[in-house]
Amino acid sequence: MAPSRLVILCLAFLAAPVTTLLASCGDGGAAGTGCTAAPRRLGITGRWTGRLHQRGLAPFTVTASIRSLHDSGANRVAYSGIGCSGNWHYLGRRGRAFRFREVIRHGRGGTCKGVGTVTLTPAAAGRLGYRFQGGGVESRGVLTRAPGG
Repeated sequence: MAPSRLVILCLAFLAAPVTTLLASCGDGGAAGTGCTAAPRRLGITGRWTGRLHQRGLAPFTVTASIRSLHDSGANRVAYSGIGCSGNWHYLGRRGRAFRFREVIRHGRGGTCKGVGTVTLTPAAAGRLGYRFQGGGVESRGVLTRAPGG
């Protein structure tokens, strides 16, 4: 390959969006391929916890485990205080924000909404801004990485 073509190829590789480059590795990459987990490199995987606020309810706690951008069964969420739990299915990114479809599978009555959209936006100090919208309600808060997460 001519040196000028090699330089152009290297520049194109460096200019490509990170998410495009990471997508070829799949969910965590196969052992021995040199690929690393795309979501981890983006800082979203792991265990997160935070205090949420929703009109008409006392503040409550969320604990989420994000393990995969491809397998929603691997992403679990639980809301203490309102006794709801379910899964997050990765929808994609809008700018810096990661979007998930939340499906609540277990919980008590009217405080547990069945389906909605959770938006997680990276913030300072390794935190995530949290916003849920669905079922006519909106919740907001800040998540921090849980110990061991």
